[in-house]
Amino acid sequence: MYIITEAPMIRAIPKKLKSLKEGKIRLKACLQTGDVVNRNKRRYSKSLIESGVANVNSRVHEGSLLGELDHPVANGNGSVVRQVTVLFKEASHKFCEIGWEGNKLVSVMETLRTPNGEILKNLAEDGIPVGFSFRGMGDLKQVMENGNTFFEVRPPLHVVTWDAVSYPSHDGANLIEITENVTKMVYESVGVCDMGGLVCTAEGHCYFPNDFDRLVEKRIIRLTEKFK
Repeated sequence: MYIITEAPMIRAIPKKLKSLKEGKIRLKACLQTGDVVNRNKRRYSKSLIESGVANVNSRVHEGSLLGELDHPVANGNGSVVRQVTVLFKEASHKFCEIGWEGNKLVSVMETLRTPNGEILKNLAEDGIPVGFSFRGMGDLKQVMENGNTFFEVRPPLHVVTWDAVSYPSHDGANLIEITENVTKMVYESVGVCDMGGLVCTAEGHCYFPNDFDRLVEKRIIRLTEKFK
């Protein structure tokens, strides 16, 4: 199981921005592209992304799926837990709707009344390139097709969020427009476990509790490894 953050690579100028009450804006953007090798040499199948989104849809409807301004920087101590956590103090936007347009995963988002939310709003209104980039956990398998080597992201895919970044890793990740359409979103609690909400084995592999239990049931992991 690998922590995956898509390093930013492209940019685009936001267009058609519209303001909401209380100094917030609503925006529509492409979060991710399915079945395409991105600029970080990773490919996510559309079905894999769909499975990841299905696990956070309840949070979207409840209004609690948040994203940060930039990916968190790994600093060694506690970096694993940090990478799979969205901090309130760093949050800049929430996801109102997530759906598909062809092979592009598109979302309607709203900026928050936080310091980072205000920064994101101002950047977009000032015409600064804004994009969104995936953060989560999944397995990677090296693949060679037509002489090109890349990594296929394999299940299970755990969506942490899509952070606002200056250079997303996939084409089309730019801000498409700002809309006044309003909807609700979601919250999903992750149970406390051995390491900051994760179950970690002696080999250094970390899992969310529910997925660890499913793997144990399938005999992929021996239960005794949980407490080594």
